[in-house]
Amino acid sequence: MIGFTEHWNDYLDIIPAEWQDLYFREEYVSLYESGREKACCFVYQDNDSIMLFPFLRRVFDYKGKTYFDFETAYGYGGPISNDHNVEFLISAFQMFTDKAKEENYICGFIRFHPLLENWVGFDKVGRLIQDRKTIAIDLTGGIESTWMNEIHTKNRNVIKKGEKTGLEFIVDNDFTYLNEFEVLYNSTMDKLEADGFYYFGPTYYEQLKNTIQNRFLGIVKHEGKVVAGAILFYQKPYGHYHLAGSDKSALKLSPNNFLLWGAVKELINRGVEFFHLGGGTDGSEENSLFQYKRKFSKHEYQFTLGKLILNQVIYDEICADWAKVNPEKAEKMKHVLLKYKY
Repeated sequence: MIGFTEHWNDYLDIIPAEWQDLYFREEYVSLYESGREKACCFVYQDNDSIMLFPFLRRVFDYKGKTYFDFETAYGYGGPISNDHNVEFLISAFQMFTDKAKEENYICGFIRFHPLLENWVGFDKVGRLIQDRKTIAIDLTGGIESTWMNEIHTKNRNVIKKGEKTGLEFIVDNDFTYLNEFEVLYNSTMDKLEADGFYYFGPTYYEQLKNTIQNRFLGIVKHEGKVVAGAILFYQKPYGHYHLAGSDKSALKLSPNNFLLWGAVKELINRGVEFFHLGGGTDGSEENSLFQYKRKFSKHEYQFTLGKLILNQVIYDEICADWAKVNPEKAEKMKHVLLKYKY
């Protein structure tokens, strides 16, 4: 098999667990489908070697002709393979670009997976950008070892204080607290003045609840009220802190610290070995969110982006036309590959 497909989960069994993750499954990528964007995967197989490259394929018309572009889903993605030989990976990337050009793809944007470092060979066909550092907690030592060796001393004190002030951590497998979580998450995004990209509708949460198997809501309550929550998911050996929100009026209780420690213990009990927290809101190591996450571990990983232009002439034309119509956006978004989507 060499080419594009809308169904690829069967191929995932060929790839060892430590070289893949939930982000690459059909049901995860499908969460982000829209009217013009569909989950798709490029499959390249050479004897026993295979590469899978899932993404969202967008269709659009320009000057009477149909074109495509692509973007990896929210979170982390890119290619995964059971063969990490550089020559194989370069061949797979080259075949991908050849097939994409044949099918009228213009360009694509990739958010690579920091823990898998799955960008090797991409620089032969596209451009790599080191974006920011992310943090992951090593859970392999168990609960006691993680508490003593990963969690910063001051953070341990904050978590213990939270317990004394009556914070309660709840593992919500059934998403009973989903409505409360949505309110907390949206208010947190409002407070951060987040882009629309970070907001999700009710159907998104319902689809996540119904299609993603290994997921739970971590909820923190204080005096009966929900004050913090996060959606956690995992595919062993990796766990992820997906979406989180908290009640700003309760922040003095440090419910987020208590929440993350509760999630750590639950993930350890479920056999997860590495808990990826992500990075800050920007690339600065002084970023407050990044500094907060570093209190849970000092294991840093590189988050890398990829930009791929497959038809330079048409891409330049589309961007030029877009800039004429959107002069107020042109300067602000000059470094955004898929700016013409907005």
